Amino acid sequence: DPDGMLAAAVERVARRQGIMVIPSFSVGRAQEILYRLRGLEEAGRIPRLPVYLDSPMAIDATELYRRHHEEHDFEMDALEDAGKAPLRPAHLRMTRTVEDSKRLNDLDPPAIILSASGMATGGRVMHHLKRRLPFRQNLVAFVGYQAEGTLGRSLVEGAKTVHIHGDAIDVRAEAVMLDA
Repeated sequence: DPDGMLAAAVERVARRQGIMVIPSFSVGRAQEILYRLRGLEEAGRIPRLPVYLDSPMAIDATELYRRHHEEHDFEMDALEDAGKAPLRPAHLRMTRTVEDSKRLNDLDPPAIILSASGMATGGRVMHHLKRRLPFRQNLVAFVGYQAEGTLGRSLVEGAKTVHIHGDAIDVRAEAVMLDA
């Protein structure tokens, strides 16, 4: 049960008062995760944590998904008909600017950050990983294939130290692979 794995990871990070970082592809995967988080919140399976979508491309893609109803499946249409926003967890915040992204360094936990790229090979997620990996209360959740040679793959395989922006970073945060 992919939702069960996601729910358990969110529960652990909430209990530990940590930050959950989800490296995510901006188009498709980020929207799927938002959809699943909203559903888990509504079912009472996870607490309603602040969720930060930190990727201008993912923000734009989420807006496109929201506007183009012809692309929605029956479940998404039913939610919208009931007045619910399928891609909007209760406390969703969009961080479009670099300044907004940098402010996430000072987040009050617990919280969830979705940021690109999905295999942790570049983008804003690198800054979040650099900041969050050294602390045991935090959790990095990967969704989808992690190619050999990527930072995502190293973390999933249990690396104790990784290099980000030329710096050696101790990995104490929990790293998990969620079912896609």
